[in-house]
Amino acid sequence: MSTMVETGDAPAYARRVAEMLGVGRNLRRSMGSAVAVHEALHAGLPRRALLEAIQSGGIPVAELLPVFGVSTRTYMRLRAEPDKLLDAEQSGRVWQFAALLAKAEDVFGSSERAVDWLLRPAMALENRRPIELLTTPVGVHLVDDVIERMRYGVYQ
Repeated sequence: MSTMVETGDAPAYARRVAEMLGVGRNLRRSMGSAVAVHEALHAGLPRRALLEAIQSGGIPVAELLPVFGVSTRTYMRLRAEPDKLLDAEQSGRVWQFAALLAKAEDVFGSSERAVDWLLRPAMALENRRPIELLTTPVGVHLVDDVIERMRYGVYQ
């Protein structure tokens, strides 16, 4: 699956995703390779990265919390201490979502159109909304595959 780090220009792509999450300045030196991204995620992103992903995308909080594997109560605790670190799994989910959103923005031409696509039923996903499938690795793979196919003109 290619949502984690694009193979063409991994450092630039990683920087873009880090900027989307509001952590680009902190991670700039550590984003030189896919392994460096892995290590940064393993160490944990600041909680504010999750908060930034929720606030910047235009997707309702209730839609995103399951994507990140976070309950409403946990979300409230995360908001109270934004400088603490997420665990590796939460960091991975946040990164994966931002990377997938960046790819969708490339395909659709804007953040608004990418978000709109994520929230509407897609025929290629058996009329499921892509956002609903982002709660499992298999679902993420399915959504990523559809985005890749659209990139190459297989789906409209």
